[in-house]
Amino acid sequence: MAVSRPYVADLLRLAGPVALARLGIIGMAIADVVIVGQLAPDELPHQALGWAPTGVFLVAGIGLLQGVQVLAARALGEKNPEGAGVALRRGLVLALAAGLFSAALLWALGSRVFTSFGIEQSLAAPSTPVMMVLAVSVPLHLLYVAGAFFLEAIKKPGISTAVMWIANLVNLGLNLLWVPEHGAIGSAWATVCARVFLAGALLLWIFLLRDGAAFGVRARGAAGPSYAALLGVGVAAAVSQAVEAGAFSAMTMIAGRLGEHIVAAYQILLNLMAFVFMIALGLSAATAVLVSEAWGRKAPHDAARAGWTGIALSAIAMILAAVVIVLFSAEIGRAYTADATLAALIASLMWLCALVLHPDGAQVVTASALRARGDNWFPTWSHIFAYAVVMPVLGYWLAERQGMGVAGLIWAIFWASIASALVLLLRWWVLSKSASGAHSNAA
Repeated sequence: MAVSRPYVADLLRLAGPVALARLGIIGMAIADVVIVGQLAPDELPHQALGWAPTGVFLVAGIGLLQGVQVLAARALGEKNPEGAGVALRRGLVLALAAGLFSAALLWALGSRVFTSFGIEQSLAAPSTPVMMVLAVSVPLHLLYVAGAFFLEAIKKPGISTAVMWIANLVNLGLNLLWVPEHGAIGSAWATVCARVFLAGALLLWIFLLRDGAAFGVRARGAAGPSYAALLGVGVAAAVSQAVEAGAFSAMTMIAGRLGEHIVAAYQILLNLMAFVFMIALGLSAATAVLVSEAWGRKAPHDAARAGWTGIALSAIAMILAAVVIVLFSAEIGRAYTADATLAALIASLMWLCALVLHPDGAQVVTASALRARGDNWFPTWSHIFAYAVVMPVLGYWLAERQGMGVAGLIWAIFWASIASALVLLLRWWVLSKSASGAHSNAA
């Protein structure tokens, strides 16, 4: 029986820059929330609602493009490096199509996105222009994601990380310039401009890669994954992530029904949890690359070991992050907003946010590992059950019916994440055991 090699060093080497890039994504959102919270705190609810529907389309588009990462890595495992470039080019076409469709639909819907959920017109009206500006940035960000997934698959994630953090500086500077005069809509335009830089700089860098020819970046006619193969991975991931993001947006709408202070507090807490979640997302991307590569070279025992290593490292990272946010809860609350009452409410709920981190990280890493080995739809059905059924129903009941407000919404996220993590971990254990057993018998 072949002995599997350890994967801790490989995962950390790849996950470090990937996690930094993912932190850069949420870093833009944190800068937006903090600057609006400090310089135009009355517009925090407009910003929160403006982000809610655009976030659904953005996350669904990212899921749709996951096939670029998985199939490019698998092509490398199959000794077909030019296939990675095929995955990139077809992924860029999918990114542009999905992004333009999303922006057009959001513009067509307008304020009905909010009023259909029972949001008062007085809150929906100023939130709609923010949403419409942010919609313009969706195709730009998806082009960046396609390029970043390709670079992660060929194990050059530092490029997308560098571009992302330069874009953060662009976003920060424009926020400071425009928010004092234009509030939340000024922040939205800062996001658009930062994503213009993000997409343009990364795609130019990829085109000029020194070893781009080896990976088929500029080659036409090379063999590689088809659109059908990309969508085979991406559609399942898109449905899963759209359902999850849609459910979180529905929770924002529930918060909006309860009042401006509630929706502002929920947005800030969600923003903080999303920041920590980016670490787990970085580990999930690294895990997917290594599991895909092992699966491509027909080494199921290596794939299982890479997956379990990613799950374990995520648990360690999430527990450490939970300790930090509990210890610095008051300081974090004050950093987010100049409103003392809102800052105190946020600080009082930090311990509850800390509980969510571990199961939330476990479910995303495990789902990525499952998709990397070809189990595309099980994580989708699991997410639909946990986040489209359990979370919004429980959130409505706890927040509105039981009068728990923001705490009720966070408890709903916690129990949904527990349900998702348990189901996915059981599935991974069963498949890993059966694949490794078959591998041992064959050997």
